[in-house]
Amino acid sequence: MIIPVLQQLNTRDEWMAFCRRETPYCFIETPECLLDFQSSFLIITLLSNTTLDHDAIKYSLGSRTSMEPVWRLIKGCNWSLNTIILGLEEMDFSSNVRDNSLLKVHTDLSVRKYFSRERGIIPPTRLGLLEPLMALPDIWDPMTLNQLISNQQFSDLKNEQKPLSNLSPLAINELKLILLDPAERCVGKMHAGRLHIFRGKRPFISLIPQLHWPSPRLKRKTN
Repeated sequence: MIIPVLQQLNTRDEWMAFCRRETPYCFIETPECLLDFQSSFLIITLLSNTTLDHDAIKYSLGSRTSMEPVWRLIKGCNWSLNTIILGLEEMDFSSNVRDNSLLKVHTDLSVRKYFSRERGIIPPTRLGLLEPLMALPDIWDPMTLNQLISNQQFSDLKNEQKPLSNLSPLAINELKLILLDPAERCVGKMHAGRLHIFRGKRPFISLIPQLHWPSPRLKRKTN
């Protein structure tokens, strides 16, 4: 599924454009989250910067009777998604709560906070340009593996799956998605100068890390 990416949602016009979409379901770059407007409920999934969505926090705001309460919340926060999220993070969810602390008035808008049960949510920042590795890490987790692959800091890429088949250059982007998918549980282990990457507990690929600084992707034109 291809999920659109919006830079922000901090003005009335941006919210109107978001809700006019055929499916109001988008990544937001700042703050990094996944937004889903389901009927009369607004679902906000905050995406962690350090893990692969295992601790993603989800908020559900809305009313079973109409869309008005959630729109009052959005308008009351001056159409700023940043303000809404800051308010949610300051709320006490140790008992049943309403969003009175956000609107300062009585409302039938209910607010729930829980951990996301979804897997495989990959924030857009994890698919963009990643910093190259400057040294071999102690632990080859999915993010360090993706930094190595994204910046092509390797040689002698081999497919360790059976039956063996060569990976074409076009498979690199697909490889990056596999490495970042939490369900795949990819890890790397060094052995005799070669990095072996496992998909779950099964051999996946192997390569030789070469931590040279990658060549610029774009070169400026000179006269």
